[in-house]
Amino acid sequence: MNRVVGRGWATVELERAASELAGSLAPDTLFEAAPRSAILGARCLRGRAGHDFEENDGGADWIVLLEPDTEGRLAAFLARSGEGWAATWTMTTSPKGTNGAPGPLGEERLDHTRRAAGPYRLLLSAATIEP
Repeated sequence: MNRVVGRGWATVELERAASELAGSLAPDTLFEAAPRSAILGARCLRGRAGHDFEENDGGADWIVLLEPDTEGRLAAFLARSGEGWAATWTMTTSPKGTNGAPGPLGEERLDHTRRAAGPYRLLLSAATIEP
């Protein structure tokens, strides 16, 4: 069984996006620094999703803001599509692959069954999400 645990917003300015999306967070929480996504080529901020966001967006627990720091997947997504929802992190029960990489919600793997141009789905194995 797969469960959506995070949604990622692609932006060219993390601080502005954090201000604009602050209303989607749980009460009394803020976006915080998170490990970068090596697969997407992005520096990240993450925040706990508020109840309204969780209900209306497939149950995602986290909102991750993504700003490109390489000329990788996220930079290409922004060039093609502009700012917007660019990634979904899904908890999977399938065994970890050998291509896992550090990410804002733990070790992530790219779901290669999706479009190469994004939006991207990243797979997390059970017990990889950091508090």
